[in-house]
Amino acid sequence: MIKSQTLPCFVIHISAFFCVILMFFGLFPLMTLATSGRVEVAGNVYEFDGDSHYEFQEDDTFTSSEDCDTYGAFSINGNIANVSVRDGIPSYEVSDGNLTLFYDHGDAILNADVDSWHLIEDKSKKVADMTISSNIMKGAIIIQTSKDRKTWVDVNTITNAFGDTPVRTSSIYSTSEVQLINGCFYRVVVAYELRIRTKSRSIIPDKYDYKKYAEVYEFYAFTDCGEEDAIDPDQTYNLGSKVRVENFDGYFGSTTIDKKDAHYGWELGRFFVSGYTDKVTNSNGDMVFLKNVGDKVTLWFKLNENINVLRGNEKLSITADTEGYDQYFETSKMNFGRGALIIRYTDHNNVSMEPTIYTNYLEANATVGIDTKVQLFEEGDYEVALDYEITSDELIDKIGHYRIFFKFSVRNGNCMVYPFDVVTGSELTNSSMTENGFRLDLAKSRYLKVNIKREVLKDSADGLVEDIRSNGPAKDGAKYTDEGIYTITVQNEYTNQLTVKKIYVGTNSVLRAYMTTGLSIPEINSLLEQGATISDDGSIRLPSNTQSVEQPGEVEGTLVPAPEQLPTNEPQMQQVEDDIGTVPNFIIIIVGVCIIAFGIIALIFLKKRKTPVSNGGNENKRGENQ
Repeated sequence: MIKSQTLPCFVIHISAFFCVILMFFGLFPLMTLATSGRVEVAGNVYEFDGDSHYEFQEDDTFTSSEDCDTYGAFSINGNIANVSVRDGIPSYEVSDGNLTLFYDHGDAILNADVDSWHLIEDKSKKVADMTISSNIMKGAIIIQTSKDRKTWVDVNTITNAFGDTPVRTSSIYSTSEVQLINGCFYRVVVAYELRIRTKSRSIIPDKYDYKKYAEVYEFYAFTDCGEEDAIDPDQTYNLGSKVRVENFDGYFGSTTIDKKDAHYGWELGRFFVSGYTDKVTNSNGDMVFLKNVGDKVTLWFKLNENINVLRGNEKLSITADTEGYDQYFETSKMNFGRGALIIRYTDHNNVSMEPTIYTNYLEANATVGIDTKVQLFEEGDYEVALDYEITSDELIDKIGHYRIFFKFSVRNGNCMVYPFDVVTGSELTNSSMTENGFRLDLAKSRYLKVNIKREVLKDSADGLVEDIRSNGPAKDGAKYTDEGIYTITVQNEYTNQLTVKKIYVGTNSVLRAYMTTGLSIPEINSLLEQGATISDDGSIRLPSNTQSVEQPGEVEGTLVPAPEQLPTNEPQMQQVEDDIGTVPNFIIIIVGVCIIAFGIIALIFLKKRKTPVSNGGNENKRGENQ
């Protein structure tokens, strides 16, 4: 047996290395990694007899989809930052964008022969406690969402799913931003019926066995907004008010809400904005919210009423508008469900995007008494509408259509632009100098007014003078490499702030001094005529002494004028005499130190030569003594 201490060091090191590797791979399954792309989600598979209605319950007997054959495979796709568990089901943190849901399947079971398990039409409309609008036929896929995993809301239902689309690889649903920023439970139920011929008969009908299956997939998804849930009540602003629309189906125009109206004297809810630093009103009278770095301007909705029992009246409720459209946004006719929330964004180029429509908003997303995030906003202009229908259950139902509409804008409250060296990529501060040139970065502040002026030196009757070669607006990402002094002026029209920066591009020493000292070109030329020189850093050095014109103090975006009193070129005799007197003393000290050091080295060398070096003799003596 080889003892461990006799092992070479490199063997020990290699063994330790492999132990670390094994530990890593042993722990790897427990680690959570960010991923982008398809992630398969396991589900529960329930089996029923042919007379059932797919009555699945969480505590019923089921088989994991990983351990049995399913009709297809369920997966999600998106930028997943973290995977954990919530309420016993997978939880996915989405770092960016939305999740896309897939149920990929082929046609093997659809086209199987009669003596194998094959798909048949189920003409019922009931799946567990759900009643869908059409017959299940050859398979149904039901997508649901929930705020608490207790009450589920249908957001999409596909009937005859496998008959109409025998092979599917396309998505079946995409999550929405309003779902993810508040956190949402998702459930996908796949229901279908199979049969197999067990006995073939010539005269009477063949004999078959029947089975029904429900595949149930659940998960939770959310986006970490990086903000506190607490809202500062002193930093919120309410937006919008209700109107009864004149154009019933198109939710357009308005009429008076009189005392006989079911919506008289109370509000369904309120929209408000938080997370801004300041607010102003633009020329149209719309609110502009100003944000700084770290601010998250957020639109919220607080539902005041139970949509099933408005004002405590069981005969008054929010009902589903199945054929609504919004004339202002020019939407197509669709099933608005119980309230449709519509948001349209217009960018800094005045390009209006297609409106985002959240159907069934009040039922699927809002909770009574809870502040619900609607969306986080960056710079731009926004238009928001909530269209909803109220029904009074009477002998002849009274139905009214109502709308809450408002506009607002978001702007960056800063007044900064950031120049970066085009070669090194480093940020250039005020009065910086570079030979390479620079590019402008507006840091996504699209509404700032930025102007750049370039000055160069030009020969004139009075010598070199500054000459303006360009003076005009600048744009984000523009590069400036021509020699000259660039004066960058930034203005924020919403805060009336003004910032000025100067950057020099080139190698001209006079312009460097102009940038550094704050002196005018004629003043610099006058000093040069007196024999002054300009250093690489732009400071001016006079020939008669070591004093120089140093760079003046700086304030971000501005230059402080140079001191009025500058050193002259008159001889300063006392300083020269002092300098001459100190030279011999300095030389004597250096020579003395060298002599002492040389003597110490010589003594050490002589001592070593006199000391006998006979290790072998010593070893022999030790041996004799033993």
